[in-house]
Amino acid sequence: MRRIYPKDVFPGAWELLDQLSDDGVLLSSDEVFEELKVQDDEVLEWAKKNFSIFIPLDEDVQMSASKILTTHANLVDLKRRKSGADPFVIGTAIVKGCAVVTEERPSGGPRKSKIPDVCKAYQVKCIRILEMLRECGLKLG
Repeated sequence: MRRIYPKDVFPGAWELLDQLSDDGVLLSSDEVFEELKVQDDEVLEWAKKNFSIFIPLDEDVQMSASKILTTHANLVDLKRRKSGADPFVIGTAIVKGCAVVTEERPSGGPRKSKIPDVCKAYQVKCIRILEMLRECGLKLG
């Protein structure tokens, strides 16, 4: 959000995210909040204000993430310590029956799995931020 839809240019998008958070429509994994702590920026500040969207890892989500890592071990890059939340995001979507919102593009091959690749393999709806904003009725006038 901070790069593609900066708050000073797209305040309506951020207001919609606040509303979706308040309505209980928007959710994420606790692991995402942990990753956001590294940035310490406006997204982290937003996350702190909307902390209720971050769901603790329960057994079902952990089992789902474990299964994902069994079939797509290269989703997480252990050398770079990146993408650690990805299997939990997808696992949460599987357990909660919701879509994953990401700006990642499919990898196009088996060497490196990306979120859209795994979502497709597990039949989880995967959309980009703009598509989510449209589906939720955002209109900038």
